Amino acid sequence: MGQNGRVIWITGLSGAGKTTLARALLPLLPQPRVLLDGDEMREALGLLAGGYEREDRLKLALTYSRLCKLMAEQGQTVVCATISMFHEVHDWNRAHLPGYFEVFLNPPAETTLARDYKGVYQPGRGPVTGGALRPEFPRNPELILTDPACPPETAARLIVESVGP
Repeated sequence: MGQNGRVIWITGLSGAGKTTLARALLPLLPQPRVLLDGDEMREALGLLAGGYEREDRLKLALTYSRLCKLMAEQGQTVVCATISMFHEVHDWNRAHLPGYFEVFLNPPAETTLARDYKGVYQPGRGPVTGGALRPEFPRNPELILTDPACPPETAARLIVESVGP
């Protein structure tokens, strides 16, 4: 297949701002480009009722990675916004995804709790990454963003400047 695209992998806990940043970033990237959002992919793949244990989540995250690889190998710039906080996933991505660029959103815990519009941090939700399920934060992301006051458009421009042409 023609020239390789690239994958910009935006990760962080629920409420970190992944989708908001990804949506601000997308229009700044050259065509062809696509946004793969974790919540939307889970729905599109029919996995809304899937398991919430570590093994289930790992399998799903690696599915996202393989989908990104397929699209990037066809010349797409892929922005993937997903929790997927497993070292196995980050390592697989680095070894297999063309132009891989990892962005870790790590705002203060108060921010993610305040943005918990889905109620994922509420008691009784089952294993939630960042709650009962311990996240494995990226070891070597290309970019770490921690300031919740940073506008998404500013963060998106920073990513574009870092990724290059």
